[in-house]
Amino acid sequence: MKTITLIGGITGVLMAVFAYFAELYSWMSIEAVVTLGFAGYVLIITAIAYFLLSWLTKGVKELEVL
Repeated sequence: MKTITLIGGITGVLMAVFAYFAELYSWMSIEAVVTLGFAGYVLIITAIAYFLLSWLTKGVKELEVL
């Protein structure tokens, strides 16, 4: 699951960067750029949320042992 999330996060970063350059140089219509950038941001936020929750649950399990 972590590898899938990591790939999704990296894909999100690439999509957001591509959307930024597409808007900057007018490669695509603005609607497509906004949609692509938003999807990239959603992937980035989802990956960060997964890793933070994974880190928190790992920490809680270690505290229960003590």
